[in-house]
Amino acid sequence: MKQANKTIILGVTGGIAIHKSIDLASQLVKQGYSVHVVMTENATRLVQPIQFQVISRNPVLLDLFDIGSDWKPVHIDLADKADLLAIVPTTANIIGKMANGIADDALSTVAISVHCPILIAPAMEQHMYENPFVAANMQTLKEHGVEFVEPVSGDLASGKQGMGRLNTVEVILERITQMLQTPKDLDGKRVVVTAGPTREYLDPVRFISNRSSGKMGYAVAEAARDRGAEVLLISGPATAAPPTGVETRYIETTLELQDALLEGFDQTDIVVMAAAVADYRPQSFSANKIKKRADQLTLPLEQNPDIAQALGKRKKKGQITVGFAAETDDLLENAQKKLIKKNCDLIIANDVSAEGAGFEGDTNIVTLLDQNGNCEQLPLLSKREVADHILDRVVELILS
Repeated sequence: MKQANKTIILGVTGGIAIHKSIDLASQLVKQGYSVHVVMTENATRLVQPIQFQVISRNPVLLDLFDIGSDWKPVHIDLADKADLLAIVPTTANIIGKMANGIADDALSTVAISVHCPILIAPAMEQHMYENPFVAANMQTLKEHGVEFVEPVSGDLASGKQGMGRLNTVEVILERITQMLQTPKDLDGKRVVVTAGPTREYLDPVRFISNRSSGKMGYAVAEAARDRGAEVLLISGPATAAPPTGVETRYIETTLELQDALLEGFDQTDIVVMAAAVADYRPQSFSANKIKKRADQLTLPLEQNPDIAQALGKRKKKGQITVGFAAETDDLLENAQKKLIKKNCDLIIANDVSAEGAGFEGDTNIVTLLDQNGNCEQLPLLSKREVADHILDRVVELILS
């Protein structure tokens, strides 16, 4: 597919994996992107700029004092044109510069001049990648919305095996394509996503919970962010890594989740309730650890509020609520009942006992049901792909 009118700045640093950048530049040009390469001085010691110039068919920026064809400084002119800045490979040095706003060469100056998405692909020795200062710099970039293609484990320049090897060109190319092709059809919308499990405490050390990892909700939050939405992620104690560039609020109990959702709900356009919420909580909480005194222990439980139903009653015209129905039997029948009872606009039903679906995994198999009687069953997909399908339907509901 040709990508007309899309401009990519490819930043190239002095990492030993620089040969993959040559292949990446070639693949991007073949796909129709306009590629402009910016190299660091150390990168030129490994690969001659002429190689990138021939492949990209554009001049390679090496020096901030290069004179361009018009009155604008070259790096500003380039930054204004860019739809994406991808730095491949990304060394610890450029990560540190970007995280601290240092601009002392062409690439670091371009990095703080662009107003487009940024993708970086770290590549370094394992002990460098795991260094706490480098880790802190990477976290700073993630918090400011910089996207990462994480490295993989494999052979390193030192001859050792470990984490820090640059990911494959195919993976990097796929992420670039995804970032540039994602429609901004939720621009200006406020989206709230719930994710992960809730915990209902019996005493200071024990609680009732479930196996939710948060991956499905986190994928929805990430997808909504990529479509231009302002996203609030309300998360229980999940095991998945939260997406970058998203405001995240952490809760534990169902009542805490309810409070977080109701706060600001009237100003919210879309709520996607992917959290696995406990239906019951203990009637009482023991301030001290419950001791083992008998062969059996009876725990009286009381029902938690139905948050989805409460939002369904409260929502105004134009607000969209999306619920999830995790079932083990009578999937569609139970999901249809929840759709009506909770007044959701869309219900995502999945059989958590099916292979490839449900908790903790990276894939899901779901069926989408709406108030108009539509029932769409999706095949086995990654949770990110499922998230994109869900938001496609949400956009259709907004426009209908």
